[in-house]
Amino acid sequence: MPLNFTPQPGSAVDQGNGIVITSPRVLPASPPEDPSHDEYQYLFYVDGVRVDGLGLFGSEAMMEAEGGRERVFTLDMGRDWVLESIFSFKRILRNTDEDLTFLIGLAQGLVMANMDQSSSKYSIRYVAVTTDDALSRRGINPSQMNLPSEAGRIVLAEGRIPARAD
Repeated sequence: MPLNFTPQPGSAVDQGNGIVITSPRVLPASPPEDPSHDEYQYLFYVDGVRVDGLGLFGSEAMMEAEGGRERVFTLDMGRDWVLESIFSFKRILRNTDEDLTFLIGLAQGLVMANMDQSSSKYSIRYVAVTTDDALSRRGINPSQMNLPSEAGRIVLAEGRIPARAD
């Protein structure tokens, strides 16, 4: 069954599959990783039981956007070990969807798990990205879906939290 997450306070929930992704624990990346990056640590629960987790790196930037400044958090899903962990979770679930469909669904869940933050000064956007090369190494052809790209990376999922009008 395809993944279908909705944001909940402190998590993203897929009711149909019984999956909960917790809001991530975010830590500074450890060397040799770029010190400007953060490490996102997510936990995965199925039917109330913790079954897996995922760690990945991300970055943060302030951008000019329509209507003002925007804080953009980018989740890097383009590393081989991240993709292996994701597809290991797919095997745990015994999910039979195409790999790219599963990856996009899980990326949406990861983005939504962050969606309970807000800022009164600027909007916040979460973007989950990968690369053609990373997908090709897994035997996935991204051209089968018309996915947007940003700065040379494939956008798997994104979500925006508008600035509050305080």
